[in-house]
Amino acid sequence: MPERLIIIGGDAAGMSAASQARRQRKADDLEIMAFERSSFVSYSACGEPYYVGGYISEISQLQARTPEEFAAMDITVHTRHDVIAIDPKAGSVTVRNVEAGTQETLGYDVLMYATGAAAFVPPIAGRDLAGVHVLRTLDDALAVRRLVTQGAKQAVVVGGGYIGLEVAEAFHHLGIKTRVLTKDAAVLDRTLDPDMGALVTERMRAMGIEVHTGIEVHALDGVDGRVARVDCPGGNCFEADVVVLGLGSRPEVQLAREAGIPLGETGAVAVNPRQQTRLEGIWAAGDCAEAFHRVSKRAANFHLGTIANKQGRIAGINIGGGYATFPGVLGTAITKVCDLEIASTGLTEAGAHAAGFI
Repeated sequence: MPERLIIIGGDAAGMSAASQARRQRKADDLEIMAFERSSFVSYSACGEPYYVGGYISEISQLQARTPEEFAAMDITVHTRHDVIAIDPKAGSVTVRNVEAGTQETLGYDVLMYATGAAAFVPPIAGRDLAGVHVLRTLDDALAVRRLVTQGAKQAVVVGGGYIGLEVAEAFHHLGIKTRVLTKDAAVLDRTLDPDMGALVTERMRAMGIEVHTGIEVHALDGVDGRVARVDCPGGNCFEADVVVLGLGSRPEVQLAREAGIPLGETGAVAVNPRQQTRLEGIWAAGDCAEAFHRVSKRAANFHLGTIANKQGRIAGINIGGGYATFPGVLGTAITKVCDLEIASTGLTEAGAHAAGFI
C-alpha cells in the first residue's frame, strides 16, 4: 500500500507541494489527495482585481492548472470540499462535501497544511447584504465582476491596502464612481512609511479616485436586501451598489489551533526551514505559515503568492524524500494604481524601529 499525503488547501502552497512531491515519488509509492473549499485550485489571487476590471476576459486565465491536469499527474483534487477537523493522534482528517452536505473521515500518513489566509471582515452591521464582497478566491472575483456587468454605478472600497487599491483601479477603469475609505492617515499605511503613503493617496485623488482617510465605517445600509449606502461617523454617507471590504487578511489557523499544531509569535503556524511543523508528519506553507525575515531576523507572516509557491515547493521536495530549506523572505511586493507603480522591500522605518535597528 502506498503512503497517503493529504493536502488541506488547493492554491499556491498546497499544489506546489503536491507537484514537487509527485516528481519525487510515483503514485504506487505516494497517494496524493488535495481538498479545496472553493471552486478553483492553483489560481492567481493577485489577478482577481484585473478580472473584475475587464483587463482579463476569462477567469480561466487566472488558473495555472485545473483538477483534470492534476489528475493526469496522479494527484486527486476535490474542490468544494472543506476539511473541518484534524486528528494528529489518529492520523486522520474529517472532510465535508460543501454541496452534498455529507462528511467522511480519511486517514493520512503525511499532512500538508496549506489553508492560506482569510479576508478580515469586522462585525459591521449590514456586512451580509447582497452586493458586499471580499476578494480572496476566484468565486469572489466572479461575484464582483457579475455586479459590474449588471450595471453597478457607484462603488465603495473599504480599506487602503493592496487589494483595496487594485480593485479601486478596476472600478475606476470601468467608469464606476469609486470611493476608497480607510481609517488610517493614508493608503498603504501598514506597508509604506507615512510620507510615501501620503504621496500615493494624493496621486489617486489626482486620478479621480476619491480617497477618504481617517474614516471608519459604522454600518452598511440596504434596500430590499441589497447594499445601498455606507454610513460613517459625523453623518458621512456614501451611496454604493457594490462594496468591497479590503481590510487585510489573517492566516487561516483555526484548524491548526484545534488540532494542537503549534502557532508561532505572529499567530501563523510555526515551521522550521524545511517547512515542518512541530508535530511529526505535518508540514505547512503559504499564507498560514510563518517565514524567517532575513533583515529583522524574526518570524514574519506575509500573504504573497511568491512566498507561498516557494514554501510549497520546499515542503514538497522534503515530503518526497529530498532535502531543501527555505532561506527566508524580504517581504518584497509591488502593485500599481493606473500609471503609478508602487513597490516595497525589506523594512519600513516603523519596522526598523520594531526590530531595534533605529
